[in-house]
Amino acid sequence: MNSTLGNLTNSDDSFDRYQFVNEAPGVAIPILITLALAALFGTFGNVLILITIFTTEKLHRLECIFMANLAISDMYVTTLADPLSIVGKLEGEEFFDKLPGFCQIIAFGCTIACVNSLGSIALLSFNRYIYICQNKFYCKIFKKKTCILMCCCLYSVGLLLVLLNFAGIGDHSFDRKSLECIWDRMETYPYTVVFSVTLVWVPVVVVGFSYLSIFLKVHGSRKKTKTASSRRTSSYSIGLAKTLCIIYVIFAACWIPYALLIVLDRDDSFPHEVHLYITVWAHLHPSINWLVYYFTNTKFEAAFNRIAHLDVCFGRCKNSNREGNESSTTSGGLSTSETNTTFKKPLSSIEISGNRMNDYTI
Repeated sequence: MNSTLGNLTNSDDSFDRYQFVNEAPGVAIPILITLALAALFGTFGNVLILITIFTTEKLHRLECIFMANLAISDMYVTTLADPLSIVGKLEGEEFFDKLPGFCQIIAFGCTIACVNSLGSIALLSFNRYIYICQNKFYCKIFKKKTCILMCCCLYSVGLLLVLLNFAGIGDHSFDRKSLECIWDRMETYPYTVVFSVTLVWVPVVVVGFSYLSIFLKVHGSRKKTKTASSRRTSSYSIGLAKTLCIIYVIFAACWIPYALLIVLDRDDSFPHEVHLYITVWAHLHPSINWLVYYFTNTKFEAAFNRIAHLDVCFGRCKNSNREGNESSTTSGGLSTSETNTTFKKPLSSIEISGNRMNDYTI
């Protein structure tokens, strides 16, 4: 039994039932276990996000509309796309051939969900950028109706990419390299490039610009504010950088390899393993977001602990982190009074407290 897929380098070849597992168990088994865990924990986490947002009054805020929209899109991946990806890797393409149109429909939904998911992250970061760096425009741009409209526009962009298939541009099918139902990267190469830019690079640039601007704004405000301790200021800057880096690095690390792969492998010459690993890695992102919220935002931490008692599992880890920062409150903690804080004047006229960091950078 081989641990690689060297005997299947041509995408015209397809795997039969259980052939992937039998011929490359060293590749197949870890991937299948990873997908199963991602589907299980991702679905749990995204349901928990939705319950938390709907049942926690402190989270009834405009930016949480984008977070709820993100969780809904991510649930499509964790509840349908991931399980069917497991089916594809076990049963092979023949399983979907017996159900005409089924694979294509699943791939359509995955495209729309992924565009909406990454777009929601971009909108969320843009929301925080306006709130912190251009606060005077916040109430003009972000209202409940406009936030919902923005989310609808994301679905429209995803739907447009799908509808282009019916005009002979691109397609969705079973990919014989990644062994799952996904858009056909080989059908129309210019469409693949546009897809890569729309799906990944635009959100990456928006998120990167927004969070960098937030960090520079808050860091600059702290430098202008006289503090009793430069050590506290330094700790705050480190804490803020850590939070923003976690959010951005996970997002970029999951999707940039995928965006590069689909453009660089124009001749479909890359090995199966490369497509398998990178595609699975990108699809892990919907299963990770809830953990990012839990470990970087105290409102979500408190709500998750209240609803699902996650402190039983993660309490020791969280307490350990806090002990290392108890000389200052810059790790993102929010006191009871601060959790209800809202802006009533431009941010530039407000002293930015280290304790409020995560309230700004959800």
